[in-house]
Amino acid sequence: MSSASRPRVPRRSLLTAGTALGLSGLVSGPAAAVPKPGAPGGGHLVLDYRPGQPTGWPETPGKPIGTLGGHTASADFAFNGVPHRVSLLPSGQDGASTEPVYQAVPTDPAVDFAQTLATAFGAHYAFRSLGGFRGRGEFRVQSYSVFATEATEEQPATTFGGGLYVVYEPDLRAGDPGIHETLRWIQVVRQSGTVENRHEVDNIGRANPFYMDGGLTSIHGTEVCNFHDTSQIAFDGRVDLDEQFAAETFLTHDTGTKDRSGRGIVHVLGGIRWGWRVRQVE
Repeated sequence: MSSASRPRVPRRSLLTAGTALGLSGLVSGPAAAVPKPGAPGGGHLVLDYRPGQPTGWPETPGKPIGTLGGHTASADFAFNGVPHRVSLLPSGQDGASTEPVYQAVPTDPAVDFAQTLATAFGAHYAFRSLGGFRGRGEFRVQSYSVFATEATEEQPATTFGGGLYVVYEPDLRAGDPGIHETLRWIQVVRQSGTVENRHEVDNIGRANPFYMDGGLTSIHGTEVCNFHDTSQIAFDGRVDLDEQFAAETFLTHDTGTKDRSGRGIVHVLGGIRWGWRVRQVE
């Protein structure tokens, strides 16, 4: 691929190649109730879409404030004169919904959360699944949207992608972990297509598995525990775009304790499956 056709990636955490195995990498712990089929998130996920807002973390590249805001399911744009559409990945039992999906445990075989995590960090961390949350309404999703910005003379790259913003609100009476600095997020992503093919723990190559822009922070003096990601690609070459970004994002508790082999014990709580894709418009 020539330098003129290489993707320009302003995002802070767009992956490098990794390895994936199976789902046996998480050690099972005490199980919480599994959501009933048809129940939206089993009551664990609250859809509370709001306008763009600060997150307490670095702003989205190219955007004036932290989150994309709202729930924009698709956006059309032209790339090299050809109409394209970026849209949220379909979800739900009918495959038609564009809402994010709560997960008590990882389920997407393509993302392969548990084994990707174990392969990358299993020598130093013991990841133990607690089988999901015990309360209700823990994940308040305030933004889940896609966007596209067409090329201009000043900015020759076309930019597209999607973002998720979630606030953790524990149900303390039901036994959910309280908000604390030891709560951290772990995200595993799989991006495939004509521009990028990547699969790994989304940690910007650090010596721990935790996502950079998520956890305990402060927004205008209010303490919150949240997660913010806007995955995107900026591209100015000539290619037939056919891209997909899929992620499984789990709240975890870094216990500060070690197992018998000396590995740090991390409890894996509940998570969210989300993503976006780009296709030509027929």
